[in-house]
Amino acid sequence: MQENALFAITNGLYVLSAKDGAGFAGSLVDAVSQVAVTPYLVMVSCMNTSRTKECIEASGEFGISVLPKDIDPFVIANFGYQSSRDVQKWNNVAKVEIDGLPYVPEALAKIRARVVNKLVYASNTVFIAEVVDAFDSRPGEPLTYKCYRDGFKEQVAVAFNAYKAGRSAGQAACAAVAKTAPSAAAGQPAAKRWTCTLCGYVYEGDIPFEELPDDWRCPLCGVGKEMFELQ
Repeated sequence: MQENALFAITNGLYVLSAKDGAGFAGSLVDAVSQVAVTPYLVMVSCMNTSRTKECIEASGEFGISVLPKDIDPFVIANFGYQSSRDVQKWNNVAKVEIDGLPYVPEALAKIRARVVNKLVYASNTVFIAEVVDAFDSRPGEPLTYKCYRDGFKEQVAVAFNAYKAGRSAGQAACAAVAKTAPSAAAGQPAAKRWTCTLCGYVYEGDIPFEELPDDWRCPLCGVGKEMFELQ
């Protein structure tokens, strides 16, 4: 009941960007809001398991791309359905780099913010950040989380499945070429990856998936543990 009530609170969908060594991290979030005007402050919430969250903590700054309603579904899949620990997400999509941070070119607005405070909770870290610059604001209707849940997520799932199929084909080709080469990880067990069968989210928390409470939910689409498969 509480979960259904919270789904009624509609936020936009945004792509966060942060420096990650020589590259960039990025993630899809819906918990972004303005909290003050003097100075201009925004609040952003990131899951504690997110690589982007770690990069924001390390660099002290991040970018926000405000996504339009007509965004390519793959942009949502790319930044929301996989981890920056495993994939260089910004290499999969078009981007525009401004003062050292990447943004989605089609964004209704591009915002750069500097962290001034943070609140740490069991599942999420909330960053309070000052807006230090904004670029390329343009008219358009923003994509909301409600729009995503009301049907757009099916298009996103299709786009992600097509992407995975393409990656699998490429990986199979590479494996065929390298199959005679010795494995650097020979004798080491493969890491368990629990994946949501509805939205593709991969659980990467420190607690083993099997030990999560029975009422644990996918942070992206809200389904229960029974919708996850071991891959």
